[in-house]
Amino acid sequence: MEKILTIDIGTTACKVIVFDLQGNILAKANREYPTYTPQIEWAEQDPLDWWKEAVEGIKQVVQVAGADDIVAIGLSSQRETVVPIDREGNVLSRAISWMDRRSRVEAEEISRQFGKETIHKITGLIPDSTFTATKLLWLKKHQPEILQKAYVFLQPKEFIGYMLTGQAATDHSLASRTMMFDINKRQWWQDIFEFVGVKTSQFPRLCYADEIIGYLKEDVAKFLGLKNGIPVVSGGGDRPSEALGAGIVGSRVMESTGTATNVSMSSNKVPESLDPRVVCSCHVIRDHYLIEQGINTSGTILRWIRDNFYRGEKEKGENVYELIDNEAESSGPGANGVVLLPFFMGSRATRWNPDAKGVLFGLTLTHSRADIARAVLEGISYEIRACIEILESMGLKAENIVSMGGGAKSRVWSKIKADILGKAVVVEKVQEAASKGAMLLASYAIGARKSLIEEKREVLFEYQPDSKNYEIYNRVYEIYNQLYNSVSHLYSKISQY
Repeated sequence: MEKILTIDIGTTACKVIVFDLQGNILAKANREYPTYTPQIEWAEQDPLDWWKEAVEGIKQVVQVAGADDIVAIGLSSQRETVVPIDREGNVLSRAISWMDRRSRVEAEEISRQFGKETIHKITGLIPDSTFTATKLLWLKKHQPEILQKAYVFLQPKEFIGYMLTGQAATDHSLASRTMMFDINKRQWWQDIFEFVGVKTSQFPRLCYADEIIGYLKEDVAKFLGLKNGIPVVSGGGDRPSEALGAGIVGSRVMESTGTATNVSMSSNKVPESLDPRVVCSCHVIRDHYLIEQGINTSGTILRWIRDNFYRGEKEKGENVYELIDNEAESSGPGANGVVLLPFFMGSRATRWNPDAKGVLFGLTLTHSRADIARAVLEGISYEIRACIEILESMGLKAENIVSMGGGAKSRVWSKIKADILGKAVVVEKVQEAASKGAMLLASYAIGARKSLIEEKREVLFEYQPDSKNYEIYNRVYEIYNQLYNSVSHLYSKISQY
């Protein structure tokens, strides 16, 4: 039986999975690694941590599924995170994460130099410290020796691909998240390279996500316990790979909540009425685009709630997330008047305010942690609604909401989303959608499948909106937006402390 091995370098962990060609999971491993925060708003990762955990993950799944009949390796990863390596393949510094906010000033500089409208028109992106160009400009000013020594700048799955094959290649989906790529011409944007101070030759060769970038090196194959010469397929960014794995085409909207939240739709062209607040990137599907919006902190807020409000239960080994679900359900729609603004690390999506902060509004002595838990689930859901409203304002038909990621495991949260959105929310059987997307791309690249799109979808749960709850949430949603507008001018002031 032929098998595909996939490696997904996420924000918190590496997932290694072995699939059969029908997409069934035969073995999987989840290996965590740290994020280093040496200064406020900094977030770094060690690329060798990615490699170490990928190696251990591969060995782990091979013990279960066997090394025989692995016919391809597919890749996916977090985006924007950048790591410089020298000509010998040595890592020159820790990778600056997509979450890192140190380059906010550089984002403003790039915006002034080229203009927001021009940047958005060419790259599909909005000037923000998330994107790679701003991080490189920061290095130019503060660590110029790294730019000078760098042979090539890689993103996470590209680094893994390099370690496996010795080849440096990037696909359009990751290239289009650098803010240095023309999504219309599908080529590097030379002007911004000159401004940032790097050369196009310092970036990997461009390829499609369904292309073979190289073959597993003999020494690496022996070390991993795999066959020599297995084709390694480029794959793409985690979100477009996830969208592919979830079958996001037509009127289907992907709402994926893990560490952060992504709201996406697929299109075969850049919309003419592209909203200036919306990000448009190249898809892993050839000649397609992914219309995206994001919430920086969602699952991370739940972790914050867990660690600060449920510490005792966590130390006792209780299932804290199940407890949060149960308590949130007991609070009821509207969280008894508590509203959360979920901007714990700035706001993207509908607001684009790097200074934005989280706000808990409406607290009294009568409120409990159950109300706060409910407010967290509702607050993130309100921002998801704001994202979908923008998609609809562009003329896109956002009819079918497919919920993915860890957030989809919560029945309480899924029902809250349906009630707030006023739309059915579907949770499908597909597991590990980003890795599934990498599997589809890899199997397509070697000719094992004729189409990337799976037509059959198996639904696990479908949550229908309750009309009474929807009316309640309409009123609170208005307060939610008014609250943001009321405090937004204070964010830059409080950021000084």
